[in-house]
Amino acid sequence: MTLLEGRELRYRHAEGASEAVAGVSIAVARGEVVGVIGPNAAGKSTLARLCCGLLPAQHGTLLLQGAAMARLSRRDRARRVAFLPQNPPHDLSFTAREVALMGRAPHLGLWSLEGPHDLERANAALSEADALDLADRPVSQLSGGERQRVFLARAFAQEAALLVLDEPTAALDLAHQVLLVNALRRRARDGGGALLVLHDLALAGAACDRLVLMHAGRVVADGTPADVLRPEVLEPVYGTEVEVMANPVTGQPLVAPRISR
Repeated sequence: MTLLEGRELRYRHAEGASEAVAGVSIAVARGEVVGVIGPNAAGKSTLARLCCGLLPAQHGTLLLQGAAMARLSRRDRARRVAFLPQNPPHDLSFTAREVALMGRAPHLGLWSLEGPHDLERANAALSEADALDLADRPVSQLSGGERQRVFLARAFAQEAALLVLDEPTAALDLAHQVLLVNALRRRARDGGGALLVLHDLALAGAACDRLVLMHAGRVVADGTPADVLRPEVLEPVYGTEVEVMANPVTGQPLVAPRISR
């Protein structure tokens, strides 16, 4: 089953402005991790927000598990897709456990309180994100990387089949980047899927089954990491020379800018 299918999506932030997303078609199937890459202002974050219903597509069709996004209630959307923003709030007085429990909201009735099962799922999500030791600390007292892991736990606790994560590894050290990728691959094997906005091209090549390269609101390449992460594809989009080589152990493409010294 296709978890997400967007066809000819268009969105502009203000009348008269250039389209931030200009006719993009994108899909995520069960078992698939898809990365969205591209330079600054390419439209990646806007596309991510369209794909989870935080922005309404001004043109095109968007389906979540075969159902039209526009016809789903907020609660139904939240049961199907969980979103991690690029810059989660940093000044919350809630504890990490309370933030993780927020991910359970789509599974509760209008006036229901969290029960033992919800607490169990929140603690499991914190553990999966290596944040259980932070459970009783206020989010406002955490470092950037710790805070990122807590908000990842909230997305995990939501138990949606599709995760849409905007720059999820930006504040994470190497060990926690690996932890996140392993968690996403595990969820994909269990029938879930993920759409990741990433700037680290080497990480994108290692983590994702398929990459979507955007520029000026449009898709300029869509394929396997080996197909997309090539100098002749990347250099016109990023406006700089790059080196691409195969990882000698995994064979995955490694990308680095060419810098003269």
